[in-house]
Amino acid sequence: MSNFAYMSGTGNDFIVSPYTGPTSEIQIISLVADSDYEVDGVIFVESIDDSTVKMHYFNSDGTAAELCVNGVRCTAKYAYDNELVTAHKMTVVAPVGNLTAVVEDSVVTVNAPLPTYSSESILIDDIDGIKSQVGNPHFLVSVENVETFDLANFYNKVNESEHFSEGVNVEIYEVVSENFVKTRVFERGVGETDACGSGALCLFNYLYSEKIVHNPTTILFPGGELDLEFKDTNLYISGIVTYL
Repeated sequence: MSNFAYMSGTGNDFIVSPYTGPTSEIQIISLVADSDYEVDGVIFVESIDDSTVKMHYFNSDGTAAELCVNGVRCTAKYAYDNELVTAHKMTVVAPVGNLTAVVEDSVVTVNAPLPTYSSESILIDDIDGIKSQVGNPHFLVSVENVETFDLANFYNKVNESEHFSEGVNVEIYEVVSENFVKTRVFERGVGETDACGSGALCLFNYLYSEKIVHNPTTILFPGGELDLEFKDTNLYISGIVTYL
């Protein structure tokens, strides 16, 4: 790959490179295996026009994903820094649709799609959770202590249940205050990751809609903070993007 970079969107780490054509699952797995860092996925950025790029995203196991919001933020930063677009505000074409991203130094903000969720809880291993969707599926679970909860073991039980035949991302969360939430996530096709942008969207939309948190709210992952905010009916997510 030419002109590739290692990038981190609030702890989600990626290999990012210009798009040169279709890539096989085996090629993705090989890139991940040879990486200098432990990465969550691989992103190829395709230039469409002066204000539009397309994101080709793959999980670290070679599978494609419907949405990776932190990947979108890294895509926008990479496109702007490498002059694939001419302005700091751009459109990123993703499988879920066209998303608007704004790059301001190291902070990248995305006007994100609005998640949906079911008000009926699902009980797994005597623990209630909420099913949410934002292109990809999520299971949101309130716990007493995010740090000590056995997420990997619980994920296995969720994955083995009858409720998620195609897999699911599991977010455990702890509401610290009306504007601050701590969370960890186990992503399908990846494992436990340091952050998850789509999970943050699902979590904030659910908690705000149910009047559990206020607007805006900061969500803390092991990899750092993401800021979520509704402006009118638009949902925005922002956070730091860095080079590794």
